Amino acid sequence: MHCRELLRLTLVIAALLLADHVIAADFRVLDFKAPCDKVVAMETAGGATVLEGRLPSGFQFAFNARELDRDAVVGYACRDGRLFRGAYIFPVKDQAEATALYTALKQRVSAERGKPSYDFASKDYRQKMQAAGATLSLADTQVAFWDGSKSEAHASVSVPSGLQGWRVSLSYTANE
Repeated sequence: MHCRELLRLTLVIAALLLADHVIAADFRVLDFKAPCDKVVAMETAGGATVLEGRLPSGFQFAFNARELDRDAVVGYACRDGRLFRGAYIFPVKDQAEATALYTALKQRVSAERGKPSYDFASKDYRQKMQAAGATLSLADTQVAFWDGSKSEAHASVSVPSGLQGWRVSLSYTANE
């Protein structure tokens, strides 16, 4: 009985260590500057499926996945075979849903990284644009950036364009 409990405890500790390693990645399954050659195997092992058709602009790999209990496209951008940007792209049905999701993402990233380093919804930004004669739509103010020790985060709302409908994006770009 003692050996069985020791084995069980060892397996639990090993599982926790492996889970911690996966959770500790800079973006989903990879750290920034890690080789991208295993991203397909790692994402599909986690339940994502390879995105069929045209990839989002600037990304070499894209997947259909779930994030925040929603369908999302997850993109990986690699330079010289190494991860430098990862993004979540959430299709939404309308501006109200886009605003609600953007607000939730902004709160999530602000909880992780603190106040945005640049926030288009800020009073300073709105005043600057008004002084320049610009008229801002709600979507124009739904853009924020956060600095970080390893990466910059960026959240935004995209209005329908061409064949694309409303989208909300959250990306992380490695610091150089």
